[in-house]
Amino acid sequence: MIQIPYTEIGLGIATLFGIWAFVVAETVGARVIIAAIPAVLFLIPRIFRSPGGRLASLICWMLYGIGCIIYIRYQGFSVR
Repeated sequence: MIQIPYTEIGLGIATLFGIWAFVVAETVGARVIIAAIPAVLFLIPRIFRSPGGRLASLICWMLYGIGCIIYIRYQGFSVR
């Protein structure tokens, strides 16, 4: 039976929205924040090796993706 990797698909979508938000960002400060958050999120499961650390990382990735969508919409682009 084939298992669908929902976690990896979600991380990929959040990363794509992050790249889009980075390109849309007008100030250097916004770009630094958009680029720094994924760097920290990649470290969370490495620092906290328990299943709780992995869960916290996945929740933070989800919030990062939602935040990027909100930021893109705030900049006047439509996400369909």
